[in-house]
Amino acid sequence: MRLAWDGSLHIAPIEKPQRILDVGTGTGIWALDIAEQFPMAEVIGTDPSPIQPDCGPANCRFQVDDAMLDWTFKENYFDYVHATNFSSGVSDWNHLVSEMIRCTAPGGYMEISEHRMSVHCDDGTMKPDNGTKAFIETLRTTLVKIGRLHPDVEFLKTLLAKVGFEDIHAKQVKEPVGPWPKDPKMKSLGAMVLLNADTYAESLGMAAFTRVLGVDPEKAHGICNAARLATRNKNNHMYGRYRKPAAEGKIPEN
Repeated sequence: MRLAWDGSLHIAPIEKPQRILDVGTGTGIWALDIAEQFPMAEVIGTDPSPIQPDCGPANCRFQVDDAMLDWTFKENYFDYVHATNFSSGVSDWNHLVSEMIRCTAPGGYMEISEHRMSVHCDDGTMKPDNGTKAFIETLRTTLVKIGRLHPDVEFLKTLLAKVGFEDIHAKQVKEPVGPWPKDPKMKSLGAMVLLNADTYAESLGMAAFTRVLGVDPEKAHGICNAARLATRNKNNHMYGRYRKPAAEGKIPEN
């Protein structure tokens, strides 16, 4: 969500990177955008699923790869390593960050962006039985059961420092669920979140709830539908937190 970060694709102070890696690139949108921003850089996006477009900037390419396996890139190869909304696919954080630092050149940067898997409210309009709140709590239970722990800021900062990153910072922004805020920017952001939320509940929840938790399909559909309806209700002043929890991890130059 570029709007949440005032249109910026990154917060690490990169100026003229030569090689950029996007881990878990998904549809490849971020990799394509960063390739346009830095046309002289080689940009590589990796993902287990080959769902990226065939067309795009000449300096951007994609390859099928699983970040949980040993990486095939050379040591000290990238100036900037990036990962967004990646935690649900991470089974071994120690392996991931060890490969990140191995492949990042001295003086380079690593940046992780993650949605915090929680929903918040500051004015009491989100009731204890709110459908979105119940959905997220059930989804968290599912991820814990399959060993996909959602890391908090301190966990990632400690892990990155342990493997050798320095200058580690954390930033986060609010993402309203729906266009309820008065601020024009936050209202626009909330509208975008609502558009995504209208379909994400079933796409994330149905298989997870029925296959992992053994929930009856009809009940699982009810949980997902309640979340969808709750996000559409403007009287629910809910928001999530989008964070760069280990936002700027720099590799020592010496």
